[in-house]
Amino acid sequence: MAPRTVQQAFGLKDPELNALAVLAGLEGYRGDERDVAAVTANVLSRRLAGNWGGLDVRNIAKSPGQYEAVFPYSMEQLADPAFGARVLGGQQEFEKVKNIVNNLQSVGEQFKKSRGAQSFRGVAAYGAKKPTDYVPVPGKSNFYFDPLPESIYKKGEKLFAGQGVVPTTSAPPLKTTATQQPRATTQAPEGAPKSDSSNLARMMLFDTILRQSQQQSPTTQLMEAFFGL
Repeated sequence: MAPRTVQQAFGLKDPELNALAVLAGLEGYRGDERDVAAVTANVLSRRLAGNWGGLDVRNIAKSPGQYEAVFPYSMEQLADPAFGARVLGGQQEFEKVKNIVNNLQSVGEQFKKSRGAQSFRGVAAYGAKKPTDYVPVPGKSNFYFDPLPESIYKKGEKLFAGQGVVPTTSAPPLKTTATQQPRATTQAPEGAPKSDSSNLARMMLFDTILRQSQQQSPTTQLMEAFFGL
């Protein structure tokens, strides 16, 4: 089944979606759904580019010198739905913004109109606007520029169309501790009965003992001692 939400299409974790809602709600002009969707598209464009803090939305939100609206807050706060409801003016408002940023069609439209713009300026900087820059709500919202390279933009188009490979955030690698040793790769001696799992385990253990043994006893004597032969 094709993805029907931004979270599904981009493989976002719940804390990332919460952070995205807080960022778009604080940075965007909430008087028009298009601007909130445009902020969301801007974040996802940066996520596709991969050089604005990586894949995790929280890292992108806290990228130095970027989204001023969330500068005072930590990544943990941005991921917390209770915090989101508090800074956006209530649970109802938080859910409203969250639904906008999770709307694959609305955000996709802003992504296409801005050509996957990675950069933006606020209303106060309108004097620096170029004719080619995109503004969702003139006089009210940010304007967007610096489009994605064509190959990356095409990948984004496919994701918003419910196609392509979902770029998910990866879990940190597991650390090997002293009690977490790699599995042994020693095979059972040739000729061990395959149907007898107990005997197979004993034979594998014998093989390990034989390899590590510092004794000089013949193999036959070790087998007699171990298996009682």
